[in-house]
This record gives sequence, structure tokens and C-alpha cells, in this order.
Amino acid sequence: EKMGKYAVEIRRVALDILDAIFQSLGLHQAYIREKLEQGMQFLAVNSYPQSTKPGVTVGLAPHSDYGFITLILPSCPGLEVMEHHTKSWKTVLQPSDAIHVHVGDHLEVLSNGIFRTLVHRAVLHSEKNRVSVASIHGFPMDEKVKSAGELVDEEHPKLYRESSFKDFLDFLLSRRNNNESYIESLRISTI
Repeated sequence: EKMGKYAVEIRRVALDILDAIFQSLGLHQAYIREKLEQGMQFLAVNSYPQSTKPGVTVGLAPHSDYGFITLILPSCPGLEVMEHHTKSWKTVLQPSDAIHVHVGDHLEVLSNGIFRTLVHRAVLHSEKNRVSVASIHGFPMDEKVKSAGELVDEEHPKLYRESSFKDFLDFLLSRRNNNESYIESLRISTI
């Protein structure tokens, strides 16, 4: 019952955040909001053990999220993000009861690169077990996400191919990716 209430409330928060993002981009929000309301919400509860072995620190491998945004409620510190330019890991501060908001691959595509997906990983805590609840939000399974026409012009060419959540799952199942991230597989070569 509590998880059900949490899912409803965190979805409302996610949609409000996305409305603000779309407004900041100057996009027509009603169509996008409708697709998101019809879309998917995944809740993932991750449990990471306390780090007891020297050198064993990564709880979840580096990745970016595939939807529009992911809201994460962690029980304690243990999140690191990759700095885009230096490729170095930065520890994310964990204020009490704070929710982390991550830009996902589909928001990067829709915004034509204005908003960038966040490569992150979970690390093990040295003193206690860590639990996080991730709420991932996106369009319906087969609905394609493409760069918004309002954000593409001669000076700002389209940077990504369109894709759906189903395309993401197909990408994961294929063995052709050779460690390429999903967002990298969507980038259109500008050379």
C-alpha cells in the first residue's frame, strides 16, 4: 500500500518536473504530457550490501537511464556521476530525504542535446547497506521519441535518431553494441 502511494506521488512529481523542463525548452507541452501520462513508469528497488572486501566498491556498473527522467530516493550516500569532460567520477552529496533527478537518454534525444543524459554508478557504502528506489518515466513501449522540431534548424541540426523503449530493449538484447552506450548508438554522425 505504501509503495503504491509512493508510486502515484513520485509520478506526479516527475510529470511536474518534466512540464517545467519542456516549458524551459519552449515546447508545446500538452502533446508530450499526454504521451507521458499514457506512458510507462518503472519502479526499481535496489539493495546494495555494505562494502566488506577491500577493492570491491561498485554496486551497479556505470550506465545512463533510458527514459525521460529517473527520480531516485536513496537511503544513504553511494551515488557517483561521471563528469562529461574529464571522465572522472564525482561523489553526489546526499542531503537528508533528498530525491535525485537524472536526465535520461530520451530527454537528451527530445531536447536535441540541450539536456544531457547522466552517466552514473552506485558504489557500496563502507558502514551500512544501501537501498535506493528508482522511478523511471517514459513514453509508451512502442512510441518513438525524436528531437523536437522546434529545437532543430540549420544552426542546430538533428543529432539523434528516433527510438522507443522497445528499441532500447532490443539494443540490450543484441550483442552488437560492443560496450557502446544506448545514447551513443542513437547519435547521428556529423562528420
